[in-house]
Amino acid sequence: MRRARPTLRCVRQDLGLGIPSLEVDLGTLDHPLLEEAWRLAPSAPTGQKRILSIPHPIVFRLRHGRWRGASWLEETQSRFWLLAGALREEGSSDDAFEVFKDLYEHGRLLPVEEDDRRDRAEFVARILQAAATGIPEWVEDLPIGEDSSLDLGDGASVRAHRAAEDEIWVAVPTRTADGAMLNERIGALLFTIIEQTIDPLDFEPRPDWPSGALAWYEAARFYVR
Repeated sequence: MRRARPTLRCVRQDLGLGIPSLEVDLGTLDHPLLEEAWRLAPSAPTGQKRILSIPHPIVFRLRHGRWRGASWLEETQSRFWLLAGALREEGSSDDAFEVFKDLYEHGRLLPVEEDDRRDRAEFVARILQAAATGIPEWVEDLPIGEDSSLDLGDGASVRAHRAAEDEIWVAVPTRTADGAMLNERIGALLFTIIEQTIDPLDFEPRPDWPSGALAWYEAARFYVR
């Protein structure tokens, strides 16, 4: 699913917004250009006009009221970038599209490594926040003899099996449902949150699962409380 996302430079300099904590998706910030970007994202760039002064990559126009934007679809990551925004001032040297051309010529229009790092950091923060909020209650309510799963958002989920009142199996993923890989540190942090809730007497890593097969992308542990 495509996501609309502004660059950090655009947020700070063009939209005049502050950079929020990592738990906040920059694409959800309150601005009319971002609302328009979300509207267009599923079908972009269909129906959009190209900014001809920018030769490569292909950048398209975006508009809302007097606001004008420059957008680019990063297809490999399904990210629809809001690269820049400015108010339309016809005939002025500060015309929005002249601003976009100047940003491009000075190498400041397209996303940079800082933007990719922020996106990945938000992804991790959302998963860990969902885990910290949801795992304690979920673990305590696990039924005996059944599998149970907890959706952490962004295509990630953990599952558990309570074999007895004091025996709990837990599996954490190494990838999301859409195939994105989760690094080992995320898995370790998920296990830490789980263990803080279970407070086990002992545990061991397991290559199997009590009610069937362990998926190849899962890491499992067996806990005794």
